[in-house]
Amino acid sequence: MLILLISLPAWCSAADFSQFKALTETPDILRGQFVQSKYISALETELKSSGTFAYHRGTSIEWRTLIPIENILTLTPARMVTSQGDKEFSRLESDGNPAVAIFSNIFFGVMTAEWEQLAEYFSMRLELDGAHWLVTLLPKDSTIEQVVMKVELRGDKWLRDVRVYEAGSDLTHIRFIDLQQE
Repeated sequence: MLILLISLPAWCSAADFSQFKALTETPDILRGQFVQSKYISALETELKSSGTFAYHRGTSIEWRTLIPIENILTLTPARMVTSQGDKEFSRLESDGNPAVAIFSNIFFGVMTAEWEQLAEYFSMRLELDGAHWLVTLLPKDSTIEQVVMKVELRGDKWLRDVRVYEAGSDLTHIRFIDLQQE
């Protein structure tokens, strides 16, 4: 098994990112299902949820949790909205709220393999094994590191698996299944 390691520090050239981009396809619209588990170390328990998602490149991501409680997170570059049915529970605008802007940039970067965008916040290491890849993201900024210690992205032509190692030993694991390009 041949494993190739490539480090992408902040000073990467555009050619380095083209190698990353060659690994993944990022269609304009991608829909699918997700299965998520969140281990909460303080409670020594795991919470599970599942649902559907749809992203439209550069415009929106809809994250619809169906189990255990139905709710919708709609993320755009300008805002983050949480709703249940027709009732909106929260709306956070990125203008004037840097945390929302950073979360939006990172979430869009992860979902659409925007490697340059992720490189603003993380140092990256790539491991290849045939058509499968693993990208490990380590925060560059101590503010992000207070929330996220490490992120692992796994996939083939599409992102298939995300593991977020959080401060305090919590872990969020998301698997993407039944992906459909439009």
